[in-house]
Amino acid sequence: MIAFFELAQRYFPYILKGAVVTVELTAIALAGSVVLGLLLAMARLGQIGWLRVAAGVYIELIRATPALLQLFIIYFGLTTINIRLGPFSAAALTLGLIGGAYAAEVFRAGIEGVERGQFEAARSLGMPSWLAMRRIILPQAAILVLPPFTNFVIAMIKDTSLALTIAVPEIMYRSYDAASQSFRSLEIYAMAGVIYVAICLPLAQFAKALERRRAPR
Repeated sequence: MIAFFELAQRYFPYILKGAVVTVELTAIALAGSVVLGLLLAMARLGQIGWLRVAAGVYIELIRATPALLQLFIIYFGLTTINIRLGPFSAAALTLGLIGGAYAAEVFRAGIEGVERGQFEAARSLGMPSWLAMRRIILPQAAILVLPPFTNFVIAMIKDTSLALTIAVPEIMYRSYDAASQSFRSLEIYAMAGVIYVAICLPLAQFAKALERRRAPR
């Protein structure tokens, strides 16, 4: 049996390469989540009834079904209607669609957290609703949602591990492969844990710092 140092020397760089894929997957899914989440939040808060209902149904459907099921529907299920996505694209699309539903609730809470008087004051100055939202409401809401949004990003990083099931070479896929080759599961998965912590811990500390700044003194 090889020593731990030799094991780490052999497999840690290999697993670490998966961190690049994990970060890329998170960045793409996060960009999609922000855009979709903002659109859904605006739809839920808007005055168009059918749009409000459609956004609500989408959000509840996504939240009520397992992420793995949604991934399999997109990766395997869409092939039945001749839509074939590569593993990375399918994972990014799935995480973006899931993230959009959760981000929408974060954004909606932030917008609703802004005092109603701010919006009414903007309207009294003659601003149309979209301009009041862009210049007055959204900048204030962005500050309110920063701590929960940071936690959302951390959750998304960890959710990228689902991509293991469709062979995206992210951290968990490479860890599983390394554990299969070495038969040293404990040490291999511990290395994967170290990498996840190294990625997520700074974000967690950032979220805590933001929460402390917002806490009443």
